[in-house]
Amino acid sequence: MTVFKVIAASACAGILSSAAWAQSAQVEVPLGLWKSEPDRRGIVLNVRTKPCGRSMCGRVERVKDRRGYDTPSTMVGQKVLWDLKPQPDGSFLGKMVDSQGNWLSETRIEARSGKLHLRACGDDGCQDLVWKRLR
Repeated sequence: MTVFKVIAASACAGILSSAAWAQSAQVEVPLGLWKSEPDRRGIVLNVRTKPCGRSMCGRVERVKDRRGYDTPSTMVGQKVLWDLKPQPDGSFLGKMVDSQGNWLSETRIEARSGKLHLRACGDDGCQDLVWKRLR
């Protein structure tokens, strides 16, 4: 096993073990592929969440237009969720950048019933979002 695989496996185990107690409260660990809500222009992001060191992060894998077709975007490959750390209530707290590039410095996420509930707060207030699990 390469050093990278060992580090990735231990980081994943750390996140899963720190969230294991949360599963007793019926909270899902939000690792996987998620589909965002459409923004004002109808753009939808497919974001993969995974372990990043001792926390969790999310990168854009695909961008789709309002008809559901892949569309070229500089967002592909960009990190949009940062430094998500498990909280005692089973949620994860970190930072987010939305599809318009707005920095949301306090973002709380929680996975329930195949949906990722996000409360993202920045200088312009808070927004509540619900993303659907793709995988």
